[in-house]
Amino acid sequence: MEESGQKTMSTDIQTVRAVSATSCICGWSKETGAYALAEALNELVAEGAGSLNAQVRILIPESHGSSRLPAVQKQIEKACREQGVPLLSLLQYKTPVASLPLVAVTCTGITECTAQPEDAAGQGREIVLAGWTGLAGMLRIAEEREAELKERFAPAFIKQIEAFNGSIFAGKAIRIAREADIRILRQITEGGIFAALWHLAKEAGTGIDIDMKKISVRQETIEVCENYRLNPYQLTSTGSFLMLAADGGRLAGELRRNGIEAAVIGRMTDNNDKVIRNGEEIRYIDRPAPDEINKIIGHTKSGY
Repeated sequence: MEESGQKTMSTDIQTVRAVSATSCICGWSKETGAYALAEALNELVAEGAGSLNAQVRILIPESHGSSRLPAVQKQIEKACREQGVPLLSLLQYKTPVASLPLVAVTCTGITECTAQPEDAAGQGREIVLAGWTGLAGMLRIAEEREAELKERFAPAFIKQIEAFNGSIFAGKAIRIAREADIRILRQITEGGIFAALWHLAKEAGTGIDIDMKKISVRQETIEVCENYRLNPYQLTSTGSFLMLAADGGRLAGELRRNGIEAAVIGRMTDNNDKVIRNGEEIRYIDRPAPDEINKIIGHTKSGY
């Protein structure tokens, strides 16, 4: 069962613009709702939205009990409190059509209407990766396959993974980018960084030239992905962003000074080629493939 990605909508109301973003995420982990909240919330914060709130719907298979639903609800409520986002409603349903739990989060907010258009993603712009590739997906795998990974890896390794749980909310990185007048910020979600780069190039109508060695990946992510034979570059990365800047080095430096992993990984080009270089090897980014997380979620034993 594949996840549906986030969708963003907007409506102009006089001098302000109402915006909303919805994220639907599947999984047995009690943290599933927090990931859906982070994905939707990050989208609106990247648009400069304020007066944010959230509405949540939880669907579970009719054939399963609801003993863990309070834990899912508790984690969503906790995440909303920590992010300062009012939770307007939380509804739970059982459905015969679901094969595993699904949490849908819709966040809404308001932005100011301005005459300033979004910057064009023209050739020559540098591409900055803010955050770690595949980190959010790795965290979700660690939660879905917790027992297996505890048998495979040392306690210190598991503790290192758990230390990154708060990284899925990208408010700090987004604030720094917006203060630097960066207007094009794209969250890395369904399909991982390869999909995000492909969509960025298609949206801009340009090509891209990427140095794969510059793409930041945590060793923990590499080892968890190797354990399940997954590609970390096709793994959801909620909380990590691609940002376009005239001076990518300056933006990346400012992010790093504030404790956020960041690097210039490439640039937009004047053709349609979507090139990735790995030393002397050159390859091209294909159309987005299904997210690697789907190989795990659909085969995780029920905890309900």
